[in-house]
Parts: sequence; C-alpha cells; structure tokens
Amino acid sequence: MTIKPFIKKMSVHSLLIISLVQVQVEAAENTKIYSLLDTYQMAVENDARFNAAHFDRKAGLEQLPQARSRLLPSISINADVNYTDQETDYSGVGPFTSGQRDFRSDNVGLKLTQPIYRKDRFEAYKQAKISVRQADTRLAIAGQKLMLALTRAYFDVLLAQDTVKLAKKQRLTNKEKLASAKKGLEVGSAVITDVHDTQARYDLAVSREINANHSEQIARRTLSKLIGIYPQNLMELREHLPLIPSSPDKMEYWAELAAINNLNVRFAQETLEIASHEIERSRGLAYPSLDLVLRYDNNSADNSSFGVGTDTTEKMISLEAKIPLYSGGIVGSVVRQKTAARQSARLQLDATRSEARLLAEEAYLSIASVIQRIQALEQALLSSKQSLASTQRGFELGLRTSIDVLDAQQQLFTAKNDLAKAKYDYLYNRLQLKAATGKLAQQDLEEINQLMNN
Repeated sequence: MTIKPFIKKMSVHSLLIISLVQVQVEAAENTKIYSLLDTYQMAVENDARFNAAHFDRKAGLEQLPQARSRLLPSISINADVNYTDQETDYSGVGPFTSGQRDFRSDNVGLKLTQPIYRKDRFEAYKQAKISVRQADTRLAIAGQKLMLALTRAYFDVLLAQDTVKLAKKQRLTNKEKLASAKKGLEVGSAVITDVHDTQARYDLAVSREINANHSEQIARRTLSKLIGIYPQNLMELREHLPLIPSSPDKMEYWAELAAINNLNVRFAQETLEIASHEIERSRGLAYPSLDLVLRYDNNSADNSSFGVGTDTTEKMISLEAKIPLYSGGIVGSVVRQKTAARQSARLQLDATRSEARLLAEEAYLSIASVIQRIQALEQALLSSKQSLASTQRGFELGLRTSIDVLDAQQQLFTAKNDLAKAKYDYLYNRLQLKAATGKLAQQDLEEINQLMNN
C-alpha cells in the first residue's frame, strides 16, 4: 500500500525533471549564436540533395568493379542426374542383345573462361574509370552548390535583420515626429500640412517594417530548410570589412582558369570522353573475340544401351575464337548513333566552357564594382550623418521643418541598408569567382567566418 504512492510520486518528479531539462535545452538552442561555418556543417548533414549526391557517388563507384569483372575469369559448374528407361530391339546378328534397361547416369562439369581479347569489354572498362571520376565531380558540384546556397541564405537573413532594425528605428523616429507635429498644431507652432506629411511618412514606415519582418521570416525559413532548424541568432559581420581586389587583377586570367578548372566544364569533358569510348565499345561488338577455356567433365553411368556401365573423365584446354560476320546492320547503326551523341557532348562542352568564362567575368567585374560601391556608400553614409546633424540643428533653430529631418533620416537609413547589402554582395561574389574557377572549398567559408563577431 505504501509503495504505489511512492512510485507515483517518483514518476511525477521524473516527468518534471525531464520537462525542465527539455525547457533548458530549448532555451540553450534559442540563445545559441550560429556562425556561417556552423550552419554549413549543419547543412552538410541535413540537406537532402547533397546527401543524395553522396549516394549517387557510391552508386557510380560500383561501375568500375562491374566492368572489371567482365575481364576476369568466369567459373561455372554444371551437374545433372538422369534416369533412363530404355527398350532396345537390335535387328540382325550383333554383339549386343535386345531388351529393356533401366539405368542412371551422372554428369559433373567445371568450366573456366578467361577473356583474352574482347575489345568491347576493354572499352567498357576504360569508360568505367572515367565514370568513377565523373561521380567524384558530380559530388563536388553538389558541394559547391550547397556552399553558395547556404552562404546566400545566411547573408539574406543578416540583411533582413539589418533591414528590420532600420525599419523599426525609422518607424519610432517618425512616430516621435508625428507626436511632435500634433502637439505643435495644438499650440499653434505647426500647420496641419506638417501633420499630414508626417502622418504619411509614419504610415509608410509602418508598411516598410511589416514588409521587412515578412522578408526576414522568409529568409530564416529558407535557411532553416538547408540546416534543419529555425535559426534564432546568427553571427554578424564586423563593421569594418577588408576589401581585397581579385589577385591577379586580370579578368582574362580568371576567364581562362574557369574554362579549364570549372567543375561543370570538367563534368562535360568527362561526358565527352565517355561518349568517345562508347563509340569504340560499340565497334568492338563486330570485332573478333578470343577466350581461353579450361574444361573438366566427369560422366558416369551404371548401365547403357550396350549393357555396360561407363565412367569417363575429360580435361580440355582450348582457345575459342569468334568472328562476327553479319548481325543485320545493328552495329553500324549503333556506331552512327553514338557518334552523333559524341558530337552533341562536344558541343555541350563548348557551351559549358563559354558559360564558365562568362560566370568568371561577371564575378570578377562584380567584385571590382562592389568594392567601389562600398567605398562610395561609406562616404555617402558619412555625408548622410552630417546632413542629418545639420538638418536637426536647422530644425532646432527654426530654419528647417520636421519633414526635412525625416527626409534626412530616410536618406541615412537608405545608405546604411545599401552599405550592408553591398558588403554581403562583395563576400558572395568572391565565393562565386572561386566557384566559377573550380576552387571553392570549405576554407573559403572559414575565412568569411573570421570576419564575423564572436
């Protein structure tokens, strides 16, 4: 009677402890600040497309042992047991007697075949080697796409945060000016036009804040799709960002590097190589083949048509050659088909090279342009601060209106927002240039991570 209440009491305490631990874990997750590298590592584990690429690679690697197996010996064993009910009637005079015989015969055979010359299989093996390389390239492309997508989503959240902060500050400032304008109207120091203008600016500020909050939620959900959790706190960029031009500072260098090293170019090149071997493999179907064959057969029977049992063992080594003479024209048709496919792959490679060059050129020009834009916006921000201070003093002296102050503040907020966006664009364009030239790696994300506030 005393144990049950004790157990029940312990169960309640256990549930309370578990609930408290759960709350503490969730609170810790909500207060944790995630860096760019943190979110990338989470994306690597969570993103379905990237993990699917891992399994695609594992599947692709199996092509090599499969192709190799067709060049290695094949061994087979065959066995059979036969029961015969035979009635024989010999005509004429001979050494054998007519009559009915029931007997059993057993046959066991071992055969080993080693291909010596099979052109189609040799070409398939060469194809498989390239396919394995292509599987690695496909995974590298998926990893590169994940890095770019993750970084873009991360920066979009940071920019949305900045926009929300500025929109909120602008709304509060407009609200303060609106209250001041209404008070001025009551005491006769302001006119109704000032109130209406200030009200309009306040309403627009409210609208901007609503839109900014919506954009932030969308940006966070886009990032959460990649990393598997809804991020509350992200590490932000430092205020002063070092601006480093591309080195070497020559667009043609980066374009040529992209034409050679771009991962999509590499993939297209491997596709062309596979297509070339596919033509030779198809031609190989019309080539002679040569195999080394080893046979061992044992046949035994306890009786036979002649009334005697047998036990025969055969061992044989042979070279088997086959020369295809005519197959209805299928080989020629397949070769023409594969030749057309190779020409398509060659044109795809040319197009991919052009695209890679263009991507590198765009990224290079974007880096140079955004550096100049950041420098101009930093100067614009300084000028906007000075303009706001001057306008504020003019308002206090009665020389400027509250509308002039709000306009100056709007100009300052716009400069801050544009500057933040330009900084994110600068870092992202540097990653794009690395990606275009096939050099993007986790180390590049680590370098960006070093530019963030710990």
